Amino acid sequence: MRPKSAVLSFFVLLAMFFYGIAAMSLGDTYTFWGYVLVGTIHLLFAYGIEKGNETAVDSSVHIALLDFLFGLLWVMVGLSLPATALTLLSALILFILMDEEVRMELKE
Repeated sequence: MRPKSAVLSFFVLLAMFFYGIAAMSLGDTYTFWGYVLVGTIHLLFAYGIEKGNETAVDSSVHIALLDFLFGLLWVMVGLSLPATALTLLSALILFILMDEEVRMELKE
């Protein structure tokens, strides 16, 4: 699997993940719109990486780190399958994005 498709899949899957959490929290307005916002940010990053936008590629490392920290905090609060999946997936993509060659390839 090429790095670009792995990173794109990560951001699209996480957008769907956060949209799903938003759908489950329809009763709480602030939580709903917060998760919709986070999901939309992930989709925008996926679009920017697909187009090779330099700012999106460089900032994607920070977004993956935030996802990892959010997942880690979620695991500490209460161990669950979604929290573990988010943490492990974010750690894997963060490891991939730390490579300078991968980021150069994403900018093409």
